[in-house]
Amino acid sequence: MRTGILRSTMLGAVLLASMNLMPATAAEVLYATGGGSPLGLSGLHTLDPHTGANQLLWGFQNVHFYNGGLAYDPASDLLYATGAWDASTGTSTLFSINRYTGALAEVGPMGSGINLTSGGLAVHPQTGVMYATGTNGFQSSALFTVDKTSGAATLVGQSGGQCCSAPFGFNMNGLGFASDGTLFANGFTLSNTSSHLFTLNLSNGLATDIGAHGTNVGRDLKYSGLAFAADGTLFSLGSYDAASGALFTVNALTGAATSLTPPGPYASGPVHFGVDGGLVFAPSVPAPGSIYLLLTGLAAMLTWRQAHRRTLLPSISPLKAYSSP
Repeated sequence: MRTGILRSTMLGAVLLASMNLMPATAAEVLYATGGGSPLGLSGLHTLDPHTGANQLLWGFQNVHFYNGGLAYDPASDLLYATGAWDASTGTSTLFSINRYTGALAEVGPMGSGINLTSGGLAVHPQTGVMYATGTNGFQSSALFTVDKTSGAATLVGQSGGQCCSAPFGFNMNGLGFASDGTLFANGFTLSNTSSHLFTLNLSNGLATDIGAHGTNVGRDLKYSGLAFAADGTLFSLGSYDAASGALFTVNALTGAATSLTPPGPYASGPVHFGVDGGLVFAPSVPAPGSIYLLLTGLAAMLTWRQAHRRTLLPSISPLKAYSSP
């Protein structure tokens, strides 16, 4: 009798735990790539999305991805970064990063005749397709799709015309997907090098200018990563002044950028690992789906064992959720 009660209690506890581990909206962590000193050449950082305050999480030796893209893939619960090994800086390479352990793995070279080491990287929230920006020998940068298993990049199209009238060409860098699948990019045109927000056409790579960031200091936001929070707020790294960086919110309708750090003394911006790296949000814990499967599997096992017990015990009513009167 006691054994039956214990097992039924365990079953109810497991089911209750599985429900509790499936929140409607998981908390998010904002990650960025940049310099990794003193732990390495490159680093993975976390940022406070309210203030821009940051902490170096992991450092990496002999690899350059402090000015490349950063993306999160929910299917694998991995971060991906574009960059290059110190020994072969001319070869654009896709890397995966385990954000819990700091384990860095090379996925593979991205292709010959292209440079994606300083472009953007993002995963489509609906299709799971990975996209990157970079150069392929033309005036305008280009949009590529990227194979997450091999690193191989496939050209989608150039961001704009090449010659010989304004805007002469487009330079698209940091990428970020809105929840509806619209791809945004930080960048500039060759006829107007001020920092602007753009959207990119996923079918042909063409850029559409949304508007100026309005920062006009240091490197602005033109090379910086973009990231959408779950509530739809668009964030970007950018220059606070010529000697420090900050985190910005960006109006996705106008392109206007607002620093989260109020005006202050020179070099007082909170970001000192560079502003040209990638930026992405990821859940603060592993995707609850895997935990849920584990717990439901355990619940099924306990149910089976109860059903096949040789000793017949009185049935125990399943636990019911309590609700206040």
